[in-house]
Amino acid sequence: MSCSTAPAMKVLITGGSGFVGLALAEKLLADGAEVCLFSAAAPPPALADRLAGDRLRVVTGDVRSADDVDSALALSGATRLVHAAAITPGPERELREARTILDVNIGGTVNAVERAAAAGLARVVVLSSVAVYGFSPPAASGLYEEAGSAPAPATLYGISKLAAEQTALRLGALHGLDTRVVRLGPVFGPWEYATGLRDAMSPHRQILAAARAGRPVVLPRPMRADWLYSRDVGAGLVALLHSETLTHRLYNLGAGRVSDLPQWCVALERAGLLVDWRVAREGEASEIRYNLAQDRAALATDRIAADTGFRPGANLEAQAGDYLDWQGRAGKLQY
Repeated sequence: MSCSTAPAMKVLITGGSGFVGLALAEKLLADGAEVCLFSAAAPPPALADRLAGDRLRVVTGDVRSADDVDSALALSGATRLVHAAAITPGPERELREARTILDVNIGGTVNAVERAAAAGLARVVVLSSVAVYGFSPPAASGLYEEAGSAPAPATLYGISKLAAEQTALRLGALHGLDTRVVRLGPVFGPWEYATGLRDAMSPHRQILAAARAGRPVVLPRPMRADWLYSRDVGAGLVALLHSETLTHRLYNLGAGRVSDLPQWCVALERAGLLVDWRVAREGEASEIRYNLAQDRAALATDRIAADTGFRPGANLEAQAGDYLDWQGRAGKLQY
């Protein structure tokens, strides 16, 4: 089902210059919304130019600052907030910057929800992650279910996201603010770039970069997960922002299926890109790296489908072709 955005919808996105923020902005703008991107830094010009228009504003500031968020809310006239600002660290950053990670991921969430409540916003959507489940066993269905799977985060990122989502829901209830939490699966696709806040690019983008450069792609392992296309993230979040029939506070947003990196390599080949790939032999090094230490089950998506009608795309080859078109098939990989 296609959810069109009402022309009057005005949305502020914290972390708006990041991967998911830009993917969401693309969909919102296409649907006629007014969008304000709020981040510590503006997006690169090559990406910002793709979104430029009189319905887009870019504001820089610190998500932990009440004054900065208040200013962005006032400037944007937003009626809805998507809180996407976060640090996604690898182990090395966890060691170096534990306090900053927790301060941004949890403290920034507290500030965003409190300022949204003070401004009288109609709805706040707080982005969380499949990382809150860690590597705990899925439910009997074989999926991670919102009501049937116990969180067991294994990293500071997962720990901070679980604390942030619970804090957001509690504060939302106290303030009478319509607050929803969305747990995202691992994301790949258009708008991904090195922001400095995500310590690992998706392996899909790493594969694409290596193939475009003519380098062999040696996969460390298949990396099975419910890899979620970024344009599906945008569409799913817009559905949640717009729906008047939401019955839950917590939603999973995943691909609805598991795929792996060999399948991605094949999809790129079928979409027209030559990829010299193989799975690493025993003891062979690989340049494809990702913070996911082991395979993870898929997120259940029945809840979001029932409440909004949204279902993610299922054709990996079509996604590969779309991604190549977005980058420009004849050009070098820039973003």
